[in-house]
Amino acid sequence: MTKEVNPTDPATIPKFVDELPKPVTVKPKYYKGQQRKDYYELKMMQAEHCFHKDFPKSIIWGYNGLYPGPTIEAKKDKSIYVRYQNQLPSEHFLPIDFTLHTANDSQEVRTVTHLHGANVDWESDGHPEAWYTRDYAQTGPKFSKEIHEYTNHQPGTTLWYHDHTMALTRLNVYAGLAGFYLLRDTLEERSNLPCGDYEYPILIQDKSFNEDGSLFYPDEPPFPVPVHPSITPGFVGNTIVVNGKVWPYLNVEPRKYRFRFLNASNRRGYIISLANDEPMIQIGTDGGFLTAPQEIQSVELLPAERTDVIVDFSKFEGQDITLINSDEDFLDEHTRVIMQFKVCLPLKCEDTSEIPERLAVSMDLHPHNAHIERHLSLSATTDDFGRPMLLLNNRMYHDPATEKPALDSIEIWNFINASPFDHPIHLHLIQFKILERRPFDMELYQNEGRLEFTGPPEKPHVYEQGWKDTVRAEAGKVTKIIMHWKDHVGHYIWHCHFLEHEDHDMMRPILVMKNVHPVQEQHAEIQHHEKEHSSEQNHGDSTIVTSNNEHTVPLLNTIQYITPTEEIVENSHASVQTTYVEDEIEYNPQTIPLLTSTQNITRPIETAYLENNVEYNQLSKPLLNNTQNIPLSKVELSEQHIVTDIESIPQPIFSSTEFQPRQRISPRRRRRWY
Repeated sequence: MTKEVNPTDPATIPKFVDELPKPVTVKPKYYKGQQRKDYYELKMMQAEHCFHKDFPKSIIWGYNGLYPGPTIEAKKDKSIYVRYQNQLPSEHFLPIDFTLHTANDSQEVRTVTHLHGANVDWESDGHPEAWYTRDYAQTGPKFSKEIHEYTNHQPGTTLWYHDHTMALTRLNVYAGLAGFYLLRDTLEERSNLPCGDYEYPILIQDKSFNEDGSLFYPDEPPFPVPVHPSITPGFVGNTIVVNGKVWPYLNVEPRKYRFRFLNASNRRGYIISLANDEPMIQIGTDGGFLTAPQEIQSVELLPAERTDVIVDFSKFEGQDITLINSDEDFLDEHTRVIMQFKVCLPLKCEDTSEIPERLAVSMDLHPHNAHIERHLSLSATTDDFGRPMLLLNNRMYHDPATEKPALDSIEIWNFINASPFDHPIHLHLIQFKILERRPFDMELYQNEGRLEFTGPPEKPHVYEQGWKDTVRAEAGKVTKIIMHWKDHVGHYIWHCHFLEHEDHDMMRPILVMKNVHPVQEQHAEIQHHEKEHSSEQNHGDSTIVTSNNEHTVPLLNTIQYITPTEEIVENSHASVQTTYVEDEIEYNPQTIPLLTSTQNITRPIETAYLENNVEYNQLSKPLLNNTQNIPLSKVELSEQHIVTDIESIPQPIFSSTEFQPRQRISPRRRRRWY
């Protein structure tokens, strides 16, 4: 006797009974004029959607009334134009917290669409304050265009578009306002990858349902607050929905398939792998193709991250292979399952697709070319209602912009995650590379504001080698990325892509500026305490960093009580060409340098600083190296004016006696909160 299906109880929901749908591809209209310009219109509408064959239909909001929205396919360097029309009702069907900024004094239903990962002018970027209501009756302060222009001046990749409205993103995306944007280029055409019927974009979300099959979203957190409805620190559902279906299946042929995985969940992370332990071939990340395909056993995706993989089913004819999730946060026997592949279709024709040996040409950024290095904290506090609130750089969204990169500058950003949780940090406009992660003493940083490393730098995970627009900032670590600000100036955003965190002030403005020098600001004194070690010291109590490569130079090394009293300016005429050789150096967990770059430097750079007793490799340009109690001097630059300085370490926004999530929240409950 079969158990009656109850949408609220995952144990009663049959798995693998709905076939995985492939999102429809939208067709463009055309402008009249000298050039045929691809023009699309997508209407944001309320509609009914069937998540499971045994569920009643549910109300969703979708682009063109579809969930996921229709896929837009574009070509590199060919502009398209998209108008997202708001045809939604005047009231939301999910609970709105009116205590959040903008939500308390604006219309209840507002939308604006962000093309995630796009190199685009800021007025078409989907700024959260560029929202508008139905038929543009009311608009936000940053609204300027009804039609978004996407120039597509970037490598082919898997992008996605989704709602980005101030204080409503978590609800609008959960309601269904998300879809794929596939950007293709000639490299993809030449590579003979699986395509057509053998290429699937896979949008993964977790959801919960009421007994009538309608979408459930909590109207309060799991602890008492004086506000109702209230935002919750993080929503996770008890079912997994793929391309709009709960635990679907896909019939496949015994051949190669290409899957573009996207984590579109509000909060849940996934570690995706095949249940039969067979590898996948990764060919791309957020920003496009890797330089060469690589074999991976699994891939971790936090919300907004994507990966592009090929799975070869040729050896598994007649078998069922489950796609599983082994992420430990919020995991249970049901959310461990994502979908199933059934290798049951006959081979229509010979599989002539290929996995090329080489893909994209390497275009790496080098740390020694960076104009500015920023240190940005991720920390926890409470809001006016006693609710936990996560912040970036110790500031709320409405505080003045502090990240103001210059056009055509290269910057390094260090995310100091002093919160107890990993966060997916997304930067608009650009793609970046992950340089390293490094653990630090969280308790010392929270209590005293001092950053001391407790281990050596860690390389990016194998599946993070390519270009990224969203990075996992791991708890208790400094995550270092490098990026090039180019092509556009204006108002952009960086934020955590846990949607509840983003809506509750874990979001900050970026102002990209033109015709300014990338100048590093003066900052307060930094004190870094180190202890001397003898050669007889026990290595088990210290972190040992060994480097005999003369091309590898730390950005900051052996700093003791450095006070940046003057700007440091490079002088291209008074160059010093000496040799820096780094021997084995022993570091105690409390004496590790503030920042270390382990990137190989291959470009000859002339460097000159007016300090004594400091040797520099003529092929290297460290910011600071082997400086002890040295007053920083200033040299006038005649040809190129680049100013560098030591960035201050952001202080935690709470003292040891104030709110600290680690102290007030038990590990079990805290995991559920965020």
